[in-house]
Amino acid sequence: MPLHFQAKSDSSFDPVSGVTIPEPRILPGKLPDGSAVTEYQYAFYRGDARIGGLGFNGPDMSVEVDGMAERVFIFDLGHDWLIKSMLEFKEIIENQDDDYTFLRGLAQGLVLAYAGQTDNEENLRYIATTTPVALVGAGVPASVETAMKPQGPIVLAEVRIAKHAG
Repeated sequence: MPLHFQAKSDSSFDPVSGVTIPEPRILPGKLPDGSAVTEYQYAFYRGDARIGGLGFNGPDMSVEVDGMAERVFIFDLGHDWLIKSMLEFKEIIENQDDDYTFLRGLAQGLVLAYAGQTDNEENLRYIATTTPVALVGAGVPASVETAMKPQGPIVLAEVRIAKHAG
């Protein structure tokens, strides 16, 4: 059965698998080319037991959407080793979905870990992306979406969080 994460106040939760994904630990980072990124360190729990984790980087930026400022955080899942790590978690929780469906469900859990925020002073958007090259490198069969975007990023999951009055 597909993962179906729901936003909680400081986490996301999938009622079928019983997996909780708390908001991650975040740190500033730099890529070898000197670009600034945010490092995300997620932990996955079932009850009180930690059953997995995932770490990755991604850029963030301020943009204007429909005349409103928005802070965008991109989760860069565009590496075959990262996709393979996510699929190892699929085996841990004994999920039977096809790999692409599982990746989209887990990515939704990652972005929804932030969706319960009520203290943000600006509009926020979290986007989990990957690439066709990363999927192929990890052995994930091409989907229609992958075939239609052979070069560009593929959005696995996205959530927008409206700013809350201070």
